[in-house]
Amino acid sequence: MSEAHKEKGSLRRLLGRRSNELRRPADRTRGHWLVGFALFPLVAVLCAIAIGMAVWNTQVRAAQAEALLRHRVSATTVGEADRALPARLNGARMATARAAWEYPASHRHSGTVLVPAGTPVGGTVTVWVDDAGREAPAPRPDGELASNAIAAGAAGFGVLVLSAGGVVWLRLRRVEARSLAAWDREWDLVEPSWSGRLRRESGAEDD
Repeated sequence: MSEAHKEKGSLRRLLGRRSNELRRPADRTRGHWLVGFALFPLVAVLCAIAIGMAVWNTQVRAAQAEALLRHRVSATTVGEADRALPARLNGARMATARAAWEYPASHRHSGTVLVPAGTPVGGTVTVWVDDAGREAPAPRPDGELASNAIAAGAAGFGVLVLSAGGVVWLRLRRVEARSLAAWDREWDLVEPSWSGRLRRESGAEDD
């Protein structure tokens, strides 16, 4: 018998498709739920991809709209760079310094900005500003958007699988409780004859 035929037979037994006098309705129900849970990750993967794509599309549209309000301008440092920060930007050590810039034309602004460590007073750096010329965050890179989309998809997958596992676990507990109750009822019917108690009680009455 081939391995494929054996696996098919095992699946049919689990689903309750093969005749078996000892197989109870609870066993078939349990098998259906287990097979459903085994196949559910495939559905969860499709849902996770859909979630990730939705988050990606939403973020891309938001980033594109945000980029229209961001402008790169040249600023001149008017103060010395502070001591280097622990964080790095593109592998370079960074510091903070006061700088001044103009945007829109003839509108002067100043603020504390990130600069490469060691930037002298009067050095030129690039800053991002909004339409009013105020310092603003740089547009988010595609890598950050992709990471957020992947994280959202992975979180969605985990939530779906855990939720499905909880539902199956609760359902199997109910099936098991009903199965045990059915066994108790059936045992109450057959136990007197099986143990001989019924015959002994009948004999006692005859005496």
